[in-house]
Amino acid sequence: MAHNNGVNVADPLAQETLLKEMAKKEAFLNQLYNDSSLGLYHMSEHIRRRVPQIIEEKRGLINLEKDLEIAISDAKDSYTLVKSLQTISSFKNIGDLLKSTLDIVEAAKIKK
Repeated sequence: MAHNNGVNVADPLAQETLLKEMAKKEAFLNQLYNDSSLGLYHMSEHIRRRVPQIIEEKRGLINLEKDLEIAISDAKDSYTLVKSLQTISSFKNIGDLLKSTLDIVEAAKIKK
């Protein structure tokens, strides 16, 4: 019975096959461990590159939100102002005067 690398096998051909299979298994495990490390490395690199971009995009969204709040506030103020213009009597009087002026102009055109 031959004894090599902690493997006891009587047949030298079987021993050689067993050693090859053990080497394949060891190579597979090394590949498996390296792939995991490589995967974690790629993930950390992606995070390292992407996080600053995400932070910048968030800042842009915050600024856009502030600009929208200002625009909405301005629109509300404008709406309130225009709505209040309807209740001002001076504008009503001006409107009445314009209507009567147009009526006078129309009457003058008809007389000609």
